[in-house]
Amino acid sequence: MEAYLKRLREAIAFLSQRVEYVGNTPPSETNSFPPGLLPVKHCIEAALYSPYVKGVEPISLLIIAPVGSGKTELLKAYSVNRGVAFYNDFTAYGLYTLLSQIQAGLIKHVLVADFARMLARGKAVIREIIATLNALIEEGIQNIETFFIRFHSPKPVKAGVIAALTTEEWRARRKKWIRLGFLSRALPTSYTLAPEDKLRGEGLIYEGAQIFKPIELKLPNEALDVTLPDSLKGEVKKLGRILAAVNRDETGFRSHRHVIAMAKGSALKAGRTEVTDEDIRLLKALSVLWLSPYSGDEPSFRIMLELPATTSRLLDALAPLYSRATVYRRLERLEQLKAIRRSGEEWILNL
Repeated sequence: MEAYLKRLREAIAFLSQRVEYVGNTPPSETNSFPPGLLPVKHCIEAALYSPYVKGVEPISLLIIAPVGSGKTELLKAYSVNRGVAFYNDFTAYGLYTLLSQIQAGLIKHVLVADFARMLARGKAVIREIIATLNALIEEGIQNIETFFIRFHSPKPVKAGVIAALTTEEWRARRKKWIRLGFLSRALPTSYTLAPEDKLRGEGLIYEGAQIFKPIELKLPNEALDVTLPDSLKGEVKKLGRILAAVNRDETGFRSHRHVIAMAKGSALKAGRTEVTDEDIRLLKALSVLWLSPYSGDEPSFRIMLELPATTSRLLDALAPLYSRATVYRRLERLEQLKAIRRSGEEWILNL
């Protein structure tokens, strides 16, 4: 037992060191970060920075994961940031009371920890909330006169929405939401936990560690111009087309806006006002969370981030966090999804 705990502590310590070098994430934000949630962290933070980029609409996410995988706790960790409103549940009345704060510029993002609760209500209420969220995310809300909501504004009111949903609920309602247009407005971000990440999380619990801590971001005081160089636009277009295909976004316009906003949000988070190759590499690695019906995980994300690389190098890079069997299985799955391919002795991105 003592030998097991020693190996576990070494793995956790190695995780804290390794994540400091992923996506320019400051060490203070990643030490003891919950195992398996690093790629989701990057998605959420790019979204939360997006309202502070001029000419970009706030990114909205639908975070999909199994029960007990840390969705609610992770969203709650970001509730300490200004411009963020956190809700365990969401009602039509709650949305109504929030609109005035969004109108005043006090709220940029609405975090909904348990979207499934809302879906348990009557059909009329669900339809109204989904329609209102669709408008809030895209064209903005200006005038609403319904049984549940009455709101008037001289100009459209917009905000981003980040909602969490269980994988089971997602599978049950996906087709319906596609028809309602909700999925092309909110970027589906699906993840699961690898066996080793579950083991590390279990170890942290038995050590009495505080797994989820408040995450404070250094958000700008005002919106800034962030440029996307012409030399990188082709790479961003590829990602936009992939996202459009996954979300059945017929024109692809929304999906292209999503990836541009993600790239610029990533740059701003890193303290830059220009998108670089580093942001594109990060987005390509994060795409494992978008490749429906596959649920991405941290080993897949880390593999994508390391490429181009040989199998031997990947095994070394991901050890001792992940077993050789896990790395081989993820390589096989990513190849089946055509996200990666072989080129001689190396694996390379196919994006």
